[in-house]
Amino acid sequence: MKPMLPAERRQKILDITAKELTIRVTSLSEMLGVSEMTIRRDLDYLGERGLVERTHGGAVFTKRRSPGKFQYKSSIQTNPDERARIAQAAAALIEPHDMVYLGEGASTAEMVHFIDPDMPFTIFTNNLGVVYHIQDMTAEVIVLGGTYSQETHALAGPITMEQIRQINASKVFLGVDGLSLRSGLTTPDLDIAAIERSMIHYTRGKVIAMADHSKFGLVAEVVVVPIQQIDIIVTDQEIPGAFQKDLQQTGVEVIVAN
Repeated sequence: MKPMLPAERRQKILDITAKELTIRVTSLSEMLGVSEMTIRRDLDYLGERGLVERTHGGAVFTKRRSPGKFQYKSSIQTNPDERARIAQAAAALIEPHDMVYLGEGASTAEMVHFIDPDMPFTIFTNNLGVVYHIQDMTAEVIVLGGTYSQETHALAGPITMEQIRQINASKVFLGVDGLSLRSGLTTPDLDIAAIERSMIHYTRGKVIAMADHSKFGLVAEVVVVPIQQIDIIVTDQEIPGAFQKDLQQTGVEVIVAN
């Protein structure tokens, strides 16, 4: 078989890494029939251009999110079936008498459709989409104050942050704009990042991130927290084996919504 040109080989590496999300040097060497040293040079080349994130033994696929703020209205039109399955699986994690934070985004707002309306628990949220969806629930809903953002359909600012500091929730549920092994949980919005970071800090229990398959490997402009601060990821598809293994090594549990 004719050896591939470097450009062809690097594109093949990108194709493989995009599918697997994370890949080892040894595996790429066997797949492509070249030395591990050649693969390392290729990964260094791709890493310098921001196409992958280098790890000690390989690389993680990286997709750069298009610049621009999160838009609630457009998010409710994206992957609605996947979002509903994820919201239902996440809602099943709420237990009687929990005190939960529901962060910004369409996924967290949709969770209320799948919660037992007779279950006693408390919701703290700055997400006005949550309020819109609530109907005939026993749950106590406390809306955090702040400055309204039309883009995020949520409240943010110093008042929101001050109220979060006064609450020790038992769980926090966050929609995900980008999720990467190296970059962690990311968002394009500084206000969202600050709010979510504070919610995580003041949650005494599990931190649950809700991410459909398109968010894996995606890196937005602002880091919320490293991946190690996430306890559970709820997603819509099985995660490739190598990526799943890396998540497990960081202590992250993955729940795949049926």
